[in-house]
Amino acid sequence: MTKEEKLQLLRAQRDAKLINSDWTQLVDAAVTSTQKKKWKEYRQELRDITKVYESVDAVGFAWPNEPS
Repeated sequence: MTKEEKLQLLRAQRDAKLINSDWTQLVDAAVTSTQKKKWKEYRQELRDITKVYESVDAVGFAWPNEPS
């Protein structure tokens, strides 16, 4: 697998996590303002992951934890 293919796979997994948390940023989401802030921070960490890692293997267990 090429470096670019590995990065594409990382982006695909990251994008899936972002899609699964989109609902948290809706105006009528059933979350408190504190929870919404935590979800927003989590989503930013996901966006930033490709600045630090180049593949899913490199991320390993370093994925940000989804807020509870």
